[in-house]
Amino acid sequence: MKTFYAKSPAKLNIGLHILGRWPEGYHILETLLVPYPALYDDLEVRPLPGKDRLEFRLSGIEIPESEGENYIQVAYWRLRESLQRPLPALEVRLHKRIPVSAGLGGGSSNSGTFLRLMKEILEFPLDMAALHAVAAQIGVDVPFFLYGGPMLATGLGSDLQPYPFSLAEYEVFVLTPPIPCSTKHIYRGLKYAHWSRTSILPILESGPAVWREQLHNDLEMVSFQIYPALLTLKHALYEAGAVYASMNGSGSSLYGLFAK
Repeated sequence: MKTFYAKSPAKLNIGLHILGRWPEGYHILETLLVPYPALYDDLEVRPLPGKDRLEFRLSGIEIPESEGENYIQVAYWRLRESLQRPLPALEVRLHKRIPVSAGLGGGSSNSGTFLRLMKEILEFPLDMAALHAVAAQIGVDVPFFLYGGPMLATGLGSDLQPYPFSLAEYEVFVLTPPIPCSTKHIYRGLKYAHWSRTSILPILESGPAVWREQLHNDLEMVSFQIYPALLTLKHALYEAGAVYASMNGSGSSLYGLFAK
């Protein structure tokens, strides 16, 4: 049977501003999500005889048990539940290069890329809006990886609209120190005083000249307090000549954008 292949890319957050908080406790945010195709996992999917069965093979970087359920397996069964019809049995091979618990979106990318491949694998059409809804049930970053381009993410992070931005104008350097950051733990430590409470859109449109002073990742305030080495690395990126440097998501990875 045919084997389906896709690169499952990492992502960068260009700014991450907290605008408010829903009554149930979830934060309202704005961030520009950008695929980072230079760092990716390999995803291969091969249909097998039978129905409603997924065989998963992992190589490369191990996924710690603390990460919980495998996002690809969750995506398979959530899609089955949403469609209310059997899915073909599949063998999924994932070779991981994207560091885990680093804010690079590896698990979300694997899940979203898998759902995108299912559009090719299934013998009936999948509605993109329905696929987006399934992805949003798995994780707030998962829908982004269905589309393959820069997206302005708002609300909880799963409301998306395309945004014109290209990494091709920059040399990108990503640093990933061996410091696993828990997204839930970082958000739990986020205080009202850390919120930017302003849209990132006018800042993005002003260009990189003002980003260093005006475009923030509000989660840095917590992560840098817990792990001061991350702040040192951010300073190092600026000292090396970055036009903009930031922590990625809740960390621990950081990146610098350098003019070509």
